[in-house]
Amino acid sequence: MFSALNPLLLYALPVAAIPIILHLLTLHRLKTVELSTFRFLFDSYVQQRRRMKFLEALIALLRTLFLLFLVFVVARPAVKHWNELFGFGQGTGRDVVMLLDSSVSMNTTTAGMSSFDRAKSAALSIAERLGTEDRLTLVRVGSRPEEVFSRFTTDSEAIRDKIESLRVGSSRANLYAALNHVFGPEAPARSNTKVYLFTDGQGSGWREVREQDVQAERLVPADTEFTVVHVGSNEAVSNRALIGDAPRRQRTLVGLPVRMRPRVVNHSKTETVDVTVSVLLDEKEVARVPMTLKPGETQTKEVIHIPQEPGVLKGRFEIERNEASTDRFPHDDSFLFALNVEPPLKVLIVNGHPVLDPLENETLFLTTALTVGGDDEPLAADLAKMGVSKEFVRSLELREIPEPQLNAETLRETSVLIVANCGAMNDAQFTAIRDFVTRGGGLLIFPGDRVNPDVYTKQFFVAATNPDQRLVAAQFIAADGTPDKPETFQHITPDTIDFAHPVLSVFDHPESRYLTTAHFYRRFPIKLMTGVPTDAKAAPAVAKPAVADAAKATPNDKPAEKKSVAAERATAKCWPLAAFADGQPALVESWCGEGIVLLAAFPAHTRWSNLPLKPEFVPLVLRMVSHVAQRPALDAPSVVLPEAKAEISVTGDWEPAAGKVTNAAGHTTPLTFLRSKSRLVSVVTDTADKGYYTVDVKGGRAAAKAGTTQFAVNLSPDESNFQDAVREDQLREWLPGEKLKMIDASAQAQQEHGEIGNQQEIWRPLIWIMFAIIAVEFLLSTLGTQKLDTDEDATISERLQAINPGTWVGRMTGGGVKG
Repeated sequence: MFSALNPLLLYALPVAAIPIILHLLTLHRLKTVELSTFRFLFDSYVQQRRRMKFLEALIALLRTLFLLFLVFVVARPAVKHWNELFGFGQGTGRDVVMLLDSSVSMNTTTAGMSSFDRAKSAALSIAERLGTEDRLTLVRVGSRPEEVFSRFTTDSEAIRDKIESLRVGSSRANLYAALNHVFGPEAPARSNTKVYLFTDGQGSGWREVREQDVQAERLVPADTEFTVVHVGSNEAVSNRALIGDAPRRQRTLVGLPVRMRPRVVNHSKTETVDVTVSVLLDEKEVARVPMTLKPGETQTKEVIHIPQEPGVLKGRFEIERNEASTDRFPHDDSFLFALNVEPPLKVLIVNGHPVLDPLENETLFLTTALTVGGDDEPLAADLAKMGVSKEFVRSLELREIPEPQLNAETLRETSVLIVANCGAMNDAQFTAIRDFVTRGGGLLIFPGDRVNPDVYTKQFFVAATNPDQRLVAAQFIAADGTPDKPETFQHITPDTIDFAHPVLSVFDHPESRYLTTAHFYRRFPIKLMTGVPTDAKAAPAVAKPAVADAAKATPNDKPAEKKSVAAERATAKCWPLAAFADGQPALVESWCGEGIVLLAAFPAHTRWSNLPLKPEFVPLVLRMVSHVAQRPALDAPSVVLPEAKAEISVTGDWEPAAGKVTNAAGHTTPLTFLRSKSRLVSVVTDTADKGYYTVDVKGGRAAAKAGTTQFAVNLSPDESNFQDAVREDQLREWLPGEKLKMIDASAQAQQEHGEIGNQQEIWRPLIWIMFAIIAVEFLLSTLGTQKLDTDEDATISERLQAINPGTWVGRMTGGGVKG
């Protein structure tokens, strides 16, 4: 437990025997003379002499202790507090496993040193004390375990370099995955194993362990020594954090408002904090939001920005720091995101019945809906209530052509195609539309009196070359209903409307009865087909990125309903979004390749219904356009969780495509693209560091294509909460049966006992003990024997002479010299 930093000086310890030797040499040898007349005087002298001998022996002992402590102080003794940490048990050839928590919370600084630096220092100290036959395995614990090395400890320099080169990631730790990596079925066999886990004790890292039945499945073999080294802080860390939110996954267009929502949480249990959040785009501040957060409170503020130019914008939410801030974990005071702003959305309307009379023109109400509200402020306010902004209307580039002009060339730069009562299209046009949708284009189909349901069912909805593959897994049946007979009219019932769908979510207002008051005089019954393969892939809960915030769900959306709808769409080929009172679908959605198709049972004209005259028609059409809008040619997420996968995709005409991704540190990784349906997809897996990642892609055979986009990686939000720390009793519950040992190597413990690997010197208290000894010896040697050596009948001058400094020095040295 003890050692000396200058051990050679301990050979001077015999010097401490000098006072004892001098004491023995100066003992008075008295000769006894028997005189009866001095008997009583002699008895008194003997008593005083015994007292004097005791004091002389005590003074000699104090002088010996003084010299002993003096030698110890010069030798610099130290206490080995961390011997328990370095106790490796018996034998050699041990299999030592070090699990180093590399979660972002390990960056927390206490007493000028981060938890991760303390962990590396402790790991190095243990590695230096291993035997040459011991085998050391180092595992970096993040969201996925990373085995850094596994080798014998003879290569000490390489081991030191590997440990010192470790760095913290941006994710949380997953201890369950790390333990399975070390002791799982695919792990190598181990014997005489000792495990060290260096961690700050964040509860998020033990989430999977907490959720597992450790009684049924043992994580660690029962005979394994398991030592948890706590290198965090024993003090409560009050932290405020910016944990989101990323802008909605959507097409960001010029002129289209983007809603950005900085979300701040105060993890303190006692303190109320005032913060100011800055919103920056390309390092230019566009908004500043003040917040006051009570203990444990989370707040979200909304900031709206309208991009004016296409391009990639680097966005950031940031908590402004002030001089009074004592934030020990400033790494979560910012949240990064990327906005890939595109040019205006191109919409092509194919008019199947163009006439001079505007009231008879098939596209009158469609073009009105797609251009209304731009300059009409009252109407724009009404549309805003239904989730449609005038900026979105302005972001549309609308073009109308007659039916004969539709071909592959006119579809080349189109994002959304609207087919309005087109009954004379040929096979080449059907093929061009199917190819357009398969590549990711959006399609809206509004039938009418010029449409032949058999032609649509047998030639449009199905590929002539492959009847098993369909554009829409549905059939048109002959039109039903008579405009002159009200008893044949139909209306949409509210219980059949999918209010969880992005197109219809804003109409979930029972008092307004949106969509349910419209009368449909005539419509095409739609028969949904089951068991028929299509080019559609399974639709996720949110089928595609919405173009506008119009696609945002309302507060009335029910999570349970959304989940059930998503489950149905995952297996369906075509599903209804709304139905008439007789049960026939009024609006259905289908997928074909990468594109979305919305098929209506009614035309967008007043000849068959009065829906175009209803206030909900305009937002309905705009939201349909926003929902089916074609994905960008080069698509990437805005924000990716740390160590999660970022999917990068391009359209099929980029083949062969190749690219690279540059991370926040400037390191470049090549991208390999593989075909998935109609798109080419590559996956970025190295997303461990917080920052912006730049993606560059090139490709194309007939025409060269190139593009650049970005995405951002942030810290794991779980790592910002320092109040959820694991306790020893919890670990013993989760890891029953293991030889579990907890070592407190926190910042406070190392301040008290010294850093791990170093020894705590104790010479400072020894100096104070020396001062105490010399003070006691001084008092005893000067005052304790004064009465014995001074004659009671001495004069005043003799008494003063007896206490002069020369006399003190003589007595202290034991020489009996009088001044």
